Amino acid sequence: ALGVRTLWISPVFTMRTEPFHGHGAFHGYWVEDLGSIEPRFGGEDDLIALSEAAESAGIRLVLDMVYNHTSFDAPLLAQQPAWFHSDGSIEDWGDPKQLVRGQVHGLPDLAQERPEVYDFLLRHSLHWGHTLSADGFRIDAVRHMPNDFFHALSADLKAQLGEDFWLLGEDFQGDAQQLSQTFRDGGFDAMFDFPLRYAMVDVICHGAHPGRLAATLSQDSLYDDPAGLVTFLDNHDLPRIASECSGERWRVETALLTLFALRGTPSITYGTEWLLDGPGEPENRADMPWQARGPLADTLTALAAFRAEHTFLATAEVQIRSLEDDLL
Repeated sequence: ALGVRTLWISPVFTMRTEPFHGHGAFHGYWVEDLGSIEPRFGGEDDLIALSEAAESAGIRLVLDMVYNHTSFDAPLLAQQPAWFHSDGSIEDWGDPKQLVRGQVHGLPDLAQERPEVYDFLLRHSLHWGHTLSADGFRIDAVRHMPNDFFHALSADLKAQLGEDFWLLGEDFQGDAQQLSQTFRDGGFDAMFDFPLRYAMVDVICHGAHPGRLAATLSQDSLYDDPAGLVTFLDNHDLPRIASECSGERWRVETALLTLFALRGTPSITYGTEWLLDGPGEPENRADMPWQARGPLADTLTALAAFRAEHTFLATAEVQIRSLEDDLL
């Protein structure tokens, strides 16, 4: 009803559910078994039913894949200890070697460069791609794995699942130059646009000069295809847009209008239509209030419909060039 065309679900594989050192394990990123579905989510049959329902509604399904690490006590750690890096936790987040070989917050770090690890990850990926008729994967923690791993993975997945199979990378940083390099070298179809997210929030919610937004958009020349970026205002790792904008509805609506008016593919987090707030974890991952429609539901529906009708909003650069050709 909102006009959403793609559903990206959080990791659904068997995961640690008990808290670890005071941190709750409800988010799905502490995977224990990539080959089975978390029972409390309903199991494999329910996931297949979800996939079929999405397809019947014309909605693409994107799975969240965690390739960088496992949970702290995953069985694989004891079964295959040589499959993990032994460099310890990341201490210097500016060191590229530590970023790839180090542990993120102490999570066991898989060695994707080992052929047996690559085969393990590819085999499970192909299984779920085929079993669920998935349309693509969102890949977590891209900056902590080598780009040649993704380049090979992209080629192998597309060879088995079709050239249209979609790979969306999460490179959690605001540097457009580094983001564009990962986009290119990793063979991704799309990347989350963190630089633009920070600029939109700074300008619309925190009163920064609009030149901040213009400066970020001027870096589009760094990308081979800026229309391949996935734009967003918040996600499960960041403060909710309602909290960023101090609960001021007009600012949230302005941010959403900006999101839907710019190039790329807009992404919204569940509950945005309800103005869900949350300045940090776990408040930003609050339960979804399913009753009726939220106060911003009509706004989102109208924005999605307008964007679908006026496709130049997603590919403005191409349209402008075409218009220039006509004028010449």
